[in-house]
Amino acid sequence: MSIHNIPDRLLNTTIHIFREETTMDSIGDLTTSQSLAYASIKANIQPVQDKVEFSLNGRVHIQSHVAFINRVENSVLRQILPGDIALDEETAIRYIVLGVENWQSASPNITDSHHIEIGLEAISGVPKENLQVITVTSKGKISS
Repeated sequence: MSIHNIPDRLLNTTIHIFREETTMDSIGDLTTSQSLAYASIKANIQPVQDKVEFSLNGRVHIQSHVAFINRVENSVLRQILPGDIALDEETAIRYIVLGVENWQSASPNITDSHHIEIGLEAISGVPKENLQVITVTSKGKISS
């Protein structure tokens, strides 16, 4: 491996990172919006053997995969946060980011290296955009 980043030949898939934000309006209703944080990141995603539990937003998640990406791309330092959504473009599997480890070169003179290790849990095999929303309505009469 190079001292500055993971070589492209080892990064075999492409992921997109989405970030969800929740805002409250003047009435008190919550609105959740999803924005693209990073597009077309070259990554290496692998299943894990050990069952590692993460607590995220009051729920316990079990890690199913791990992803490796370069920390710096075109002089931009990436910041992946727990709770982000990662979409694997090759397999159309969505993952929730459970934990993030930033790996740095041992040399203090090198600040733009080395990689990020991301703990993931597979949450869906179908992208959210392809799901159909079905609304069911019914009428009823209450008699006394």
